[in-house]
Amino acid sequence: MTQPEPSRPAVPERINGLAAIAANLSWSWNRNARALFRLLDPALWRRTQHNPIELLRRVDPARLAACAADPAFLSLYDAVAAAAAHDATSAGTWFATSYPQSVNRPIAYFCAEFGLHASVPIYSGGLGVLAGDQCKAASDLGVPLVGVGLFYTRGYSDQRLRLDGWQEDAEERFDVAATPLERVRGPKGDPCLATVRLSGRHVSVGAWRVMVGRVPIFLLDTDLEQNDPADRGLSHRLYAGGPDLRLRQEWILGVGGVRVLRTLGYDPAVWHSNEGHAAFMLVERVRELVTRGLPFAD
Repeated sequence: MTQPEPSRPAVPERINGLAAIAANLSWSWNRNARALFRLLDPALWRRTQHNPIELLRRVDPARLAACAADPAFLSLYDAVAAAAAHDATSAGTWFATSYPQSVNRPIAYFCAEFGLHASVPIYSGGLGVLAGDQCKAASDLGVPLVGVGLFYTRGYSDQRLRLDGWQEDAEERFDVAATPLERVRGPKGDPCLATVRLSGRHVSVGAWRVMVGRVPIFLLDTDLEQNDPADRGLSHRLYAGGPDLRLRQEWILGVGGVRVLRTLGYDPAVWHSNEGHAAFMLVERVRELVTRGLPFAD
């Protein structure tokens, strides 16, 4: 079954920008934005593990109404909203000032995992945290980066301690409605953005977008109804299964990632593979260049 579309919280008109602020992960490294959500309901902010979307889904409507009439809250809200509006463009950033001729030629950044925030549990450790920090830094500098990864609908292995003291894995499908992910659709509204041939079958590839400041990251998804059951599970878990499954995931990431970017109209100036997990991106790029007439030897 495909993931449901995320719902967005309803808030009073005066502070209805809260949903947009929560939908962009730039709040996670903005002190004022974090303070704003904490002020909304400190206890619930802790219980939701600092997840503003979940906070807005669960906060008492009466509390929202009270905040919409609170001068102190509104002052902080207006400051955060103004900063978010300013950061929505690259005007005045280091990159736009230093390399104005390149602002429309993005850098495609492929990685098997992105550690962005605990509310988007699609990462394991150092590789993902590094990729996430690269995206956040690129956003602050105005570097026209676009990320490509996989949407692991069941995340990474979660471990718990049993009553007898032994450790066990717990598999839980996380609630996409509590994340800032949004389904990306093609020109005709189709969730399939590209197809990849794998094991003699055509696998449809969709994508979810998450905004990290100015940086969009597209997370590829094969859990589409038209796919074979075996292929729908390709994007379920990070680093799951043996080498065969890993290779299939990496084929989807590399080849499918290039094709999804093309469908969305991207023409990157640089293609970067963060570690070897996305190396098949190079295979697809070679195919593109040869198709355009470049000799393979070149």
